[in-house]
Amino acid sequence: MEERVAGASAGQASARVPCTPPAASQLYEIAVLDTTAEDGRARWHTIGWGVDRIHAQSLAESYVTRPMCPYEEARIRHNGRLVAVHRRPA
Repeated sequence: MEERVAGASAGQASARVPCTPPAASQLYEIAVLDTTAEDGRARWHTIGWGVDRIHAQSLAESYVTRPMCPYEEARIRHNGRLVAVHRRPA
């Protein structure tokens, strides 16, 4: 994601800078499938970030196996690429 820099002087092309700091590209996004919406439609929500894959795996598994209101499914993405899926045990 990029953002235009405000205040570029006249005659200069507007500069673009990344909005996401370099360190954020090292994080693992954890999204969960929430099936409790009032309209009955399931929705994906980013619920947290793991600092490495092992940390993200642990968090995702805890979201689908917790005793109170477990989520149906949790997905882990790294730089937009799906790397793991955890589902609630049957």
